[in-house]
Amino acid sequence: MKKSSIDTTSVLSRRKFLALGSIAAIGSAAVLSGCGAKPEDTASSATTATETTNAMKTATETKDCDIAIVGAGGAGMWAAVEAARAGKHVIVIEKGGSVAVANGSLAGGPFIVGSKLQQAAGIDFTVEEAFKHIMEYAHWATNAAAIKKAVELSGDTIDRFTDEFGVATGLRPDNYGAGHASVRANFQSDPKDSKTQAKGEDRMGPLQKWVEGKSGEFLFNTAGLHLIMEDGSCTGVQCEQGETVIDVKAKAVIVATGGFLGSPDMMVEKFGTFVNPLGNILSVGEGIEMVQAAGGQLSTQWGIAGNEFSGSNKDAEGVWGRTNAAFSIGIYGTLLVNNQGRRFSNEGRFANLPLALGGAISLIGGQYYAVVDQAFVDGLNSGVDAWTLCGSDAENWRTGSMTLKGKALEDVQVNIDAAIAAGWAFKANTPEELAEAIGAPGLVDTLAQYNEYCAAGKDDQFYKPACFLQPVTTGPLYAFQYEPSAWVTIGGIRTNDRLQAIDAEGLAINGLYVAGADNGTLMSAPYCDYEGYSLMCAYTGGRMAGMNAAEEIDA
Repeated sequence: MKKSSIDTTSVLSRRKFLALGSIAAIGSAAVLSGCGAKPEDTASSATTATETTNAMKTATETKDCDIAIVGAGGAGMWAAVEAARAGKHVIVIEKGGSVAVANGSLAGGPFIVGSKLQQAAGIDFTVEEAFKHIMEYAHWATNAAAIKKAVELSGDTIDRFTDEFGVATGLRPDNYGAGHASVRANFQSDPKDSKTQAKGEDRMGPLQKWVEGKSGEFLFNTAGLHLIMEDGSCTGVQCEQGETVIDVKAKAVIVATGGFLGSPDMMVEKFGTFVNPLGNILSVGEGIEMVQAAGGQLSTQWGIAGNEFSGSNKDAEGVWGRTNAAFSIGIYGTLLVNNQGRRFSNEGRFANLPLALGGAISLIGGQYYAVVDQAFVDGLNSGVDAWTLCGSDAENWRTGSMTLKGKALEDVQVNIDAAIAAGWAFKANTPEELAEAIGAPGLVDTLAQYNEYCAAGKDDQFYKPACFLQPVTTGPLYAFQYEPSAWVTIGGIRTNDRLQAIDAEGLAINGLYVAGADNGTLMSAPYCDYEGYSLMCAYTGGRMAGMNAAEEIDA
């Protein structure tokens, strides 16, 4: 048996951009179910962001507004709210069929500071503490003034969801060790029942109705293609709605199309490896390209918010699975090797911060493997949860203690055998046979050295905690093949502190703002270790862009 190779031509390509009529339903259903659409399911219907943005067309219709917003995700919706609140006529251009499609309407909840919820719970979490941590984590490589403002707005934003729009909110427990009982909100009407989480229309519909009540307009199934530039200023956006070409003329434009999760080609360009998309694959980088074409400068921070629940494989049914051992073993701190059979990380750091550091580490691994033996599999199969199996070390595996304790996997061997039959997991009796099965001869020496570390109780290579040192000795042996996977991309257009796109000289491009995942100013790579940070950046960044654009118009 040979390891499989990654062929990006067989999956969704940037040059195979998803047709507007069907993708909204595909993207919404995929994310609502907690599982991204399999790339090959959508590869047949397409065009690319580049191909659709390379030439202006003659408009068949023209609309006028004060502020045009490209994208109705979390950033676009909050930009629309703030622009409408300032008395501006807003037109929101959304590729999907409704406000229920984008990640901002589906993701768990944002990072927050100083909310009414936290105050009521006696949580003394200050803007100063959060700001200092965020900036030190990013090594001050992001825009400090913009981040300070975003953090200041975070608590008020979640308050407004409930107070202004009637969307129930609550507090999520701190899983990643931020030092407070909660630093993140959710949208659950019942704090004990995750099924009451408001998603899609239930979350963003009230914002849409409010904006429409202020004379705002939404153009759904409509793709933004070009920014209209006049004398160095952005004065609108050209878009397509089926066969109709619409010029939306505006005094300012806010680009918030959601990054490039749906573009495998752009993923490979930025990260050097294929990345499985888990969120909204409508976002193919067109917003970033439109602003670049208008003279916008790219950021220096590029990365992903990784899958904190499991490993991922494009050839698997469902791409990933948090309750399936064949997927989940990838984030349990087990031995990880690259496709040469060599270790590439402290697997304990991956396990303890799977979304933040795990995303970055998985990019280093590229196509990588988790390797365990039958004894480990039998332990899981016996009904013991992974945290307990690895020694119940709350100090070195806080995430395991918070999210895995008492949650044993079911059908462990059955699911593993199914992965083997599907060709993305491998089973062998000896290290030599397993190395041959995955095409990585280096695995033999790696296993020998790793088992010495396990016997000694100390990892002398990368110093991962002893609780994760599970030997790989009892045959048969297993290797599970994974690829990086992401909920959202990090990186895009560099902006100033007012979220205005800046040119090569660092000067603001008049009338042009960038928010959400298209903005390369607020999020750092690796992803910040505060849970919900990207969603906070989307919501508060959208608010900032809407406020600032309205203010520019009035100046």
